[in-house]
Amino acid sequence: MNRMRFGAILMNPAGEYGFYLSHRVILTVPAPGPIRAVGAADFAANRVFARDGVAVSFLPELMMAAESHASFANSLAMMVFFLGLPENSDGRALYEHIERKLGGRMEEFSIRKPDVTQDEQDRPNNQERENMAAIDDYDFKEDFNSKFAEARKQFGKRPNILVCGYTGSGKSSLVRAILGDVVPKDAIGDGKPKTMGYDCYENALVRVWDSKGLELGETEDEFTEATRCFIREQQNDTNVDNHIHLVWYTIQGPGARVTDCDKNLIRRIFNPDNVIVVITKDDVTRPNQRLALQNTLMEAGVPAQRILFASDEESGARGCKELMALSYQMLPEAYKDAFMDAQRIDREAKIAAVHGKENKARAIIGAAVTAATGAGAVPIPFSDAALLVPIQVGMIGTLAGLYGLREEAIRQSALPFVAKLVGVFTATTLLKLIPGLGSAVNAAVAGTLTGAMGLFVKKNFIGSAIAKIEGRPEPPLGFDVDMFKKLYSEYKKNGGKTI
Repeated sequence: MNRMRFGAILMNPAGEYGFYLSHRVILTVPAPGPIRAVGAADFAANRVFARDGVAVSFLPELMMAAESHASFANSLAMMVFFLGLPENSDGRALYEHIERKLGGRMEEFSIRKPDVTQDEQDRPNNQERENMAAIDDYDFKEDFNSKFAEARKQFGKRPNILVCGYTGSGKSSLVRAILGDVVPKDAIGDGKPKTMGYDCYENALVRVWDSKGLELGETEDEFTEATRCFIREQQNDTNVDNHIHLVWYTIQGPGARVTDCDKNLIRRIFNPDNVIVVITKDDVTRPNQRLALQNTLMEAGVPAQRILFASDEESGARGCKELMALSYQMLPEAYKDAFMDAQRIDREAKIAAVHGKENKARAIIGAAVTAATGAGAVPIPFSDAALLVPIQVGMIGTLAGLYGLREEAIRQSALPFVAKLVGVFTATTLLKLIPGLGSAVNAAVAGTLTGAMGLFVKKNFIGSAIAKIEGRPEPPLGFDVDMFKKLYSEYKKNGGKTI
């Protein structure tokens, strides 16, 4: 074996297993209990899973282990758990799994000890070069994109909104007033695919089902039954992302009439907790008509706060901001962010929602800090500091997904920034960046560096998100040395509470 890689699985003469973090640090379970970082000299590994002379990398499993607080009976149990093997699998099962899945076999090796005759001043640079060579095997772009995609699935789920009501009740105009061109002007009545009398209009952020309405010659019973079948089909889907998450039920205000069909659909066909009744064409609805409609709906069991009066864009978009805000409030948590990004009626609400992601951002940064602190449990020499990069790349990719960076911003700004992280975490750069750190990255320093980087990136991503909302060019994600120093000092001073 002639080339080591991050996340390689090592074994020592005692039959214990560990994840390779650096030529000085191994993650293992030295005694029943939690995962610990131990010195390579203490672990004394002499075998590694490799293929064609190159160690097999288990980087995702290493990252999960670094973040885990679980306890294990021994190091084999740890490996069985993170590799997804059946519980109580033995060493043979572990070997067969790695050989079958990745073609890896146990090979002998030795971790090269530092040359004590080498000049002390040159040694860090040589060790940096060794770790830079190891990190060449780390695909930061793939890792970033993977974490970004996972975050978008978690934070950017696309909601399904059903807009239902009689023909001519202003459904499409209402959608356009709030969601813009998801329903193009020239596509009214031509949405695809058509399903049981409903047209589907969608973009990356929202899907709208537009009911065809009660047509001439169709009875109310037929319309009700068609709607019942449509709702049943959607809600029976095993994937909740395809369910109807919110209903806008439209009733024309000037008509001043709530039909039995309206009441039946609202109370019995839809989930009442998911329905907002919108009285449309409010600009031409008289006060006595509003009162009569509201009273009738409330008598039918519709809460007053879920009865809104609105008009389309041409009539001033009256009530549309209120409808947007109530919809955002009622949507399940996983679908809120995408809906807020999709709405076009309230810029201030969009900006407030960006700042409202603070708690989620804190959780993301906090998880990365925990992982980095674990990695630094055994002090990492500055020559190994680049080993924190995978933890920080995962954090940055997740934050980018949370704040909804556009593809262009990722390509032109975020990925080039991530590519520079390795250079930032060399010993020479770190010592210039933050003088007085000492000779090694311990748990506190590893956590503080990661926390400060999280704050720095979060600040930039918030700026990008707001620039996008305001129609300005998104600022590039450059490494501002003075800003990073300031955030590092603040984070260290406040013990991480500034995140």
